[in-house]
Amino acid sequence: MTKIKVYILLLFIGFQVNGQSPLKTSKTTDSWKLVKALSDEFEGESVNWKKWFKKSNLPNTTGWLWNNEENVSLVDGKAQLTMKHNTNNRSDKATYFKSGILKSKGTFTTGYIEARIKGAVIDVPGPKNGWGVCPSFWLYSDFDREAEDGKTVYCEIDVVELQQFDWFKGHQDDIRDSDHNLHLVKKVDGKSVWFRPKKHIASQMNKYRLADDPSRHYHVYGCEVNEKEIIWYVDGVKIASKPNTDWYRPMNVTASLGLRRPFVQFSNNANRAVNPLENEQAKKQLSGMPTTMYVDYIRVWTKK
Repeated sequence: MTKIKVYILLLFIGFQVNGQSPLKTSKTTDSWKLVKALSDEFEGESVNWKKWFKKSNLPNTTGWLWNNEENVSLVDGKAQLTMKHNTNNRSDKATYFKSGILKSKGTFTTGYIEARIKGAVIDVPGPKNGWGVCPSFWLYSDFDREAEDGKTVYCEIDVVELQQFDWFKGHQDDIRDSDHNLHLVKKVDGKSVWFRPKKHIASQMNKYRLADDPSRHYHVYGCEVNEKEIIWYVDGVKIASKPNTDWYRPMNVTASLGLRRPFVQFSNNANRAVNPLENEQAKKQLSGMPTTMYVDYIRVWTKK
């Protein structure tokens, strides 16, 4: 047996021992090891809360609240994250919706992350069909307020954000347009400064046109993060890459279902809650609630 055949066989055996291999990576010769603490096949009867935060350490939100007790479940081997309108439009800390989130207790810095996801249907009549929520698969760090000038305070990698219906440079996205962006807070002259994708297109912004409606069909969303580059994949196809200049803080692996227009308005770096009974467009979208996103698996690898 030739050395090449032996290498391929050993590579195959390694994948079988350590779990499924990524659909696509930058180098076919790389060997990957599954990080079990950050990966989940969602095959049990209930969520393994030893891997995921259930109540504490969840991201701060101003447009809705998290309630994993009522909004995260496992059904037929898939995690279901559901967004629900509060009963009788009851205001809870000036918000009107609650949703589910999976945030890993362990952290990720470099490696490969992948999930098979179906978005959340908001089936309403008219041109706003699908508007209102954003199924997301992302990585984000905590804030290092003591960072030195020029260093990263906070970093975020959006493996994918679906159904944002973004408006940018005169173009209105539709249900098939997905976002794969970078967010950053950096210390500049002693102050924490946000760097957002739309102001830093070349270094932080990626858009991709999916083949079909992601709220009704599963796709595999992946991202390779190494010391030099961040590379995005959809269904095993490379769709974008950016230099990794500042995304080096330990990040939590996260899948979540958040709100978007018309249920929130973005201002001062946050999605602010809109009372859906006092906003005509939001009121029309309420018939699409509750709605659920589905996560078939989350897998994370590190290079051997």
